[in-house]
Amino acid sequence: MKITKKVLLKKEHLTDEEKIHKYKNEIETLEQVDYSPLYSQDVAYHNYGYIHTFRVISDGLRLASMKQFMAGVLAGIWIGLVYAAVAYATFSINNQSITRLLTGAVFGCVILLISFLGGGFVTAHMWYNRTMFKKVERWSIFLKACGLVYAGNIVGIGIFAIIFQLSGALEHTVLKDASGEIIKTLGDHIYSSFGSAKLYEIGTAINAGETLTAGEIFKTIGYVLASAVLCNFLICLATQGSKSAKGNTVAAMVMYFLILFFFAIAGYQHCVANWFGAWMLILRVISDPNAKNANMAWAFVAFNIIPAILGNFIGALIIGTFMGLFNKEFDVLLVQEARMKFLIEEIERIENKKIKK
Repeated sequence: MKITKKVLLKKEHLTDEEKIHKYKNEIETLEQVDYSPLYSQDVAYHNYGYIHTFRVISDGLRLASMKQFMAGVLAGIWIGLVYAAVAYATFSINNQSITRLLTGAVFGCVILLISFLGGGFVTAHMWYNRTMFKKVERWSIFLKACGLVYAGNIVGIGIFAIIFQLSGALEHTVLKDASGEIIKTLGDHIYSSFGSAKLYEIGTAINAGETLTAGEIFKTIGYVLASAVLCNFLICLATQGSKSAKGNTVAAMVMYFLILFFFAIAGYQHCVANWFGAWMLILRVISDPNAKNANMAWAFVAFNIIPAILGNFIGALIIGTFMGLFNKEFDVLLVQEARMKFLIEEIERIENKKIKK
């Protein structure tokens, strides 16, 4: 009995011809399915949004590598522009509630830039991650697309941050008291609001010049991770919500803006947007190299960016699963249709590989 179990659990190894034969049989079965409900305009708004988000992201994974990378670069530049606007808008305000509302209102505009000028977030791609477990797509294709877009996001924010630093705005934009003494610069504001504040206990400890403890590190990682999960609940819903508008541009923009407004006022951790803070901290080290600045920069990448990536991925997996169950009758058809396209591509890939040999 034990031997039988081992044989059953052993991974099946097929020749290329056997794989093609197996895939063709599966394609024949999938072709018998009626996919017409996926193409109806009469479905409910939430169903329509789910269907078209699935398709848009699936197609996006197959874009040319340079196009994926440049989409990330553009989105990164737009994020830099918007975060700079947020920094200016909140620079001299001491009321936290007003600061949060302004942040939400200004940051929400980034989606208008992306929608009308182009761009892509890696966090939007993550909406599709649960389908990988259903063998709809190869992990290599999904991870390559995510990697290219994310690399573009980082480069785009970096380009903006470097030019912003060189403009002198960080030092020359100042807040003075009644006597004319400088209270803080725009650079100080960004360092605090978009840097140390997002590191919670670790940020406080570094500012105080204290040695980091294991408790502070684990608390910060936990806070960032949980916040990032909530963040991608909203980011994924923003993408789906805009598609639910059935082509109505105004309604799509309202859906996008509202959900990003909720995300921004809460200050949730976003593995792309947080690179604005990371780049500003890195550039601060270059312009003013000291132990405090250096510690804040490396700690931000290690204890904010990395946990945020994991949290965003988990958040997309959770909300994507819930939305898939809610739209189950359409999700089943979408998965079958995507699986069929994937198998056709796999057959082409195997045949091309044989020709090259």
